[in-house]
Amino acid sequence: MTDYTWAPPTHPEPAEDQPLGIGPVDGAEPVDHSPVWVDVEFTRTGQQHLPGFVMAATTERVYVQLVHMGFAHKLWLPRTHVTHRTLKPRGRH
Repeated sequence: MTDYTWAPPTHPEPAEDQPLGIGPVDGAEPVDHSPVWVDVEFTRTGQQHLPGFVMAATTERVYVQLVHMGFAHKLWLPRTHVTHRTLKPRGRH
């Protein structure tokens, strides 16, 4: 009889869901982190409409920061995929 050594099963972590952005550009101007809605495609979950903040911008592209499934992402997107949003006023109730 052959010797058998038991080992617990291995379960590899699933690949992180990555956003599909476009390449970076030179000459981007930093902006005041204005709040935006971002339409972005992810590798596993597909098209998502998420809140985010603008980090830098050019006339054609926007560098945004967003959080998806607990992971922070920073990526360049075409300006057409980003729209302005308004934050709710914070105050006491």
